Amino acid sequence: MAFDVSGLTAYIEEQNFPLITKAVTGGRTASLMEKQVGVKGATKINLMDVDVNFQDGSGCAFNADGDITFTQREISPAKLKLNMEFCPKTLEGYYLRSQLPSGAHYESIPFEEQFGAYLVEKIQSELELMIWQSDSTLPSGNLSFFDGLIDVIGGGSYIDANTASFGSGTPLATALTANNMIEAVQRVYEAAAAAIVDKADAKIFVGYDAFRSLAVGLQSGLGIVTSGGGQLQNANSSFADLTMILPGTNIEVIAVNGLTGTNDVYCMRTSNMFLGVDLESDASSINAWFSKDQQRYRVAVDLTLGVQVAYPDQISAVIL
Repeated sequence: MAFDVSGLTAYIEEQNFPLITKAVTGGRTASLMEKQVGVKGATKINLMDVDVNFQDGSGCAFNADGDITFTQREISPAKLKLNMEFCPKTLEGYYLRSQLPSGAHYESIPFEEQFGAYLVEKIQSELELMIWQSDSTLPSGNLSFFDGLIDVIGGGSYIDANTASFGSGTPLATALTANNMIEAVQRVYEAAAAAIVDKADAKIFVGYDAFRSLAVGLQSGLGIVTSGGGQLQNANSSFADLTMILPGTNIEVIAVNGLTGTNDVYCMRTSNMFLGVDLESDASSINAWFSKDQQRYRVAVDLTLGVQVAYPDQISAVIL
């Protein structure tokens, strides 16, 4: 005797809960930037500079010489919102009905907590791209609301490190790979403003792809900065979070997903990077409720976001 299962469809497990979410790249750049809070519209970054003019002090005369100069840079933010709605009854026809509460009336979705946490991650991932790559001239899409750091820096008086004055003397002309990534990083370091190179918050920013190319170049000895076995000569690096100290320097190279795919490299202080927000928590605050009128579960996120740099002339860059 045996079981006759010829009339059955092979069972596929569909009820392993909780749902498994995808890995999401976090918003690293926002956590490093200076926050200008209370931003509800165009907002100025107020800057101050002081002249220090020494004089011959052998006499007794008092000769005032030196000004305090006030300047401003403007953050032009965008007001953003995310609106979603779901009908829980839609799930009744699928395996997810096993997670619905008893009764015919539902005022929540079964994976609400996990959905909320994952939505925050997705928002942070999108904001990471927007902070760098946004372009207000784009007709639509998430990158069209304001100008990101790439446009802000590129439109200012930054130090162009991709000239004959730096590196090998021949400007880089092809996409960044393991063969030229070391030189790209060396160029922005060599061209860096003297006012920033000794500062603890001076960083070199590259994309995730460029960071991997840099690591491969260093491991392969293409920059002649490795010891036996391809190990970096200075090990003051934290590869777990995609950072490393550029060998022979005090400058940390940081991989940010906002630069992935751009072939750009930037050297600047994090205190020179400004993120304009209304409240710092806006991007992680989710309003969710059940609408009795519409009989739907609704989600709303509202935030204000814009970026600016205070001193573009203290930023060196390779922009391909």
